Amino acid sequence: MSLTARHLPASEDRTAPTLRAVPSTAPALRELERVLDVFRTVNRTAKDVVSDSRLQQLEWVAGELALAIPLGLTETAGDSLAELLAPDAVHAYLLYGRGGHLRSAPIVATDPTSYDTSERIRIFCLERIADQARIPFEAPDLPPWGLRPTVSPQMADLITHHLDEEAGQWTEVDRPDVIVRGLAMWGVMRDVMPRLGELESMLVDDLVLTADTRTLTLVRQPQGGLRGKMPEPETLSLSIDTARRLDDWLDRRTKLITRLQGGVPRHLWLSTPPNPDAGVPILRRGISKWYKKLADAVQVKQDANDVSEEHLVPTRWETMRRTLLAQQQAAQSTT
Repeated sequence: MSLTARHLPASEDRTAPTLRAVPSTAPALRELERVLDVFRTVNRTAKDVVSDSRLQQLEWVAGELALAIPLGLTETAGDSLAELLAPDAVHAYLLYGRGGHLRSAPIVATDPTSYDTSERIRIFCLERIADQARIPFEAPDLPPWGLRPTVSPQMADLITHHLDEEAGQWTEVDRPDVIVRGLAMWGVMRDVMPRLGELESMLVDDLVLTADTRTLTLVRQPQGGLRGKMPEPETLSLSIDTARRLDDWLDRRTKLITRLQGGVPRHLWLSTPPNPDAGVPILRRGISKWYKKLADAVQVKQDANDVSEEHLVPTRWETMRRTLLAQQQAAQSTT
């Protein structure tokens, strides 16, 4: 690292040396700061181009690079932004980041390594910086999308058991529509792990339930790395149990829509009595409230058994969905 000298202030001890060597900012970081200034300007005037969250990520990566250069990326990494974004320097930077060596604040954790998601963000931001600076950039391979379980997968079984107990209090003929719908919806949630918006938009036509075929066609909503891309429909298999519960729900659904005046809804999930809008498509907010009410009831049982707070069933569907998805990914990686 190059050094420059500065004069001491007049107030300092005259017996001390009149000059002191201080480290100067590496040229690569000065160039990087100029690129960041461009992103900051765009952020102020066009947040659809550089959003607040994206700017925060770019600033974060720039801060990590400033910490990484003194650690020794390559001999020339600090000489220019092009050298800093060269393959060997980028590889070393990602290794430091993956090992947790670039954290600017202490954390309480037994595993200091970064998630794959952090590395994807680092690589994406490096690409944006190189593109803005018109520097050739060889992007490293992105790590696969992966989710860590946020709660025990067994918690989904607790909800299944609770629904079965609720249903068992009624004969199949007398069972309330809300319970019949709940059994079918929870089966779909466990089988295909949709987001709330994807549940809301499901249509009856998306289902194929025959003696030989039990499938649901689902269009995943763009998320994360899929933003800006046209999602492709997925045809997913349903379990025998879920298909049976869907058959029960479709029978109840037919009776609900016969009471409606005007058009017939195509949506799979409808509101049920005693809701005054029974027969009308249920919105994601309604699905979220239904799931929370279900999870709250399970938590009451857990509290009665002195279950600790960290092992309570999550009251947000997204938390449970990510757990089920992580469980599926883990199972696929071992086969």
